[in-house]
Amino acid sequence: MNILIIKHGSLGDLIISFGAMKTLRENYQNANIYLLTQSNYKKTFINLPYVDEILIDNRQAIFSSVNNLLNIVKEKKINLVIDLQNSTRTEIYNFFLKIFTKCKILSARKFSSYKYEQKKLGIQHISKNHQDQLKHLGINQFLRPDLSWMLKDDIKVSKKVIFIPGASKSGEYKKWSSDKFAQVAKYLVLRKYEIYLTGSNLDLNTINEIIELCPESINKINESKIEDFYQLCMTSELILTNDTGPAHIAGLTNKNVIWIANDNDISRSCYPLGDNVHKITSSNVKNISVDIIINKIEQILK
Repeated sequence: MNILIIKHGSLGDLIISFGAMKTLRENYQNANIYLLTQSNYKKTFINLPYVDEILIDNRQAIFSSVNNLLNIVKEKKINLVIDLQNSTRTEIYNFFLKIFTKCKILSARKFSSYKYEQKKLGIQHISKNHQDQLKHLGINQFLRPDLSWMLKDDIKVSKKVIFIPGASKSGEYKKWSSDKFAQVAKYLVLRKYEIYLTGSNLDLNTINEIIELCPESINKINESKIEDFYQLCMTSELILTNDTGPAHIAGLTNKNVIWIANDNDISRSCYPLGDNVHKITSSNVKNISVDIIINKIEQILK
């Protein structure tokens, strides 16, 4: 069997879907499994063990994308398409797949070969939606995502706390304020912890604002590329993060993670998975006090 998984979306969305991919790999060990996603993820997750190959769909003009998809289905002799994106775009994909191919389609959108009703955001976690989806293939045991394959070296834990104070370009409303991160950093410095400020160059202003208020904090942008981030998180004692993609990597380390987020349907369905994720939410994330975060840290690091 040849299986094509379609999954676009944000970094966090993709990481959440790794549980479904791991489950499919376990249940179709002799199948060729391909992932269709954006090009920026191909390099980052080149060693993803659940698929045989990552293929590219950058969601450009719809007919160009459809043509690309049909060529992939023909070239790879795809028998089953599993739509983990379940979007308006993939509904269009389903329509053309149904007309021009003989492959089966598992999707919550129209033109699917299997009738699957996806729960709306806010009702359950997205991974539970994936679990319900795969039941239509007779799969009843769903596996959790695992990022241990991203480890590159031996783990040496030290007395440090990792901050993830940034967000995507469109995620400014998800950011806890820099001065509050700095106040927490000062508290941790007094407790003899190193503070690692992580993110990308897009977060440089935020990181510099924290350093200005807490000079002991250390800029670790150059050491926090996504392909290295799991390793970095594994060497820490605690991670403090906004609602952003790297938080999903942090959660799967099973280190203690304090996740600061707006309380809405999206955050109720898309929070980081992991055994030690501590969710601190409010109708407006900017209203969450420093005292609430420090109290949680004291509970964790007592």
